Amino acid sequence: MSCRELIESLRKAGDEKVRNLWQEVEAEAGRIRVEISGRVERLRAENSRSLSARAAAAMADAVNVAHSRSRLARLTAENTLSGALFNAAAGSLPQLRGDGYGRVFEQMAQELPALAWQSVKVNPADIGLAKKHFPGAEIVQDDSISGGVDATAEGGAIRVVNTLEKRLERAWREMLPLLIKDVYQEVSDGTPAGS
Repeated sequence: MSCRELIESLRKAGDEKVRNLWQEVEAEAGRIRVEISGRVERLRAENSRSLSARAAAAMADAVNVAHSRSRLARLTAENTLSGALFNAAAGSLPQLRGDGYGRVFEQMAQELPALAWQSVKVNPADIGLAKKHFPGAEIVQDDSISGGVDATAEGGAIRVVNTLEKRLERAWREMLPLLIKDVYQEVSDGTPAGS
C-alpha cells in the first residue's frame, strides 16, 4: 500500500467515523428534542392544570365572598325590617282600645296575683278603670302604656307588667318569623300573604 492509498484509506475511515459520529449526534439531538418537547408539554399541561386550579379556587373564593355579603345584606335588611314591623305593631296598639276595651282591661287586671298593690301605672284614659280594680293603690298616669297595667307591691319588690306593650314584646319572637315570611311572599310574587 502506498502512502497515497494509506492516506486515502485513513481519510475514508475518518470520514466514516465523522459520518457515524454525526449520525450519533443527530440521533442524540433528536432524542433530546423529543425529551425536551415532552417536558415542555408536561410543563404546559401542569401549568394549565395549576392555572385552572388557581382560577377555580379564585372563583370559589369570589362566590363565597359574594354569598357572605349576600347573607350579611339579607340579615341587615331583616333586622331593619324587624324594627320597622315592631314599631308598626307597637304603633297600632292604641287601636285595641276600641269597643269592649273595658272588658279587656278588667281581664288583664284579674290576671294579676291577689296582692295589696301599692302603685299601678295605666294609660291616662284608664284612670277610672284602675281606681275601680285597684282601690287601695296609687294610680299613676303613663302615656307610654297603650292599655293594661304595670303594678308594684311590697315597696317595689314585686312588679308585674301586664300591658299591651309587654304582651307584644313577649309574643314578638313567635310573630316575627311569620311576618317576615309574609313579607318575603308578598315581595316575591306580589300577592299579600293573607290572600
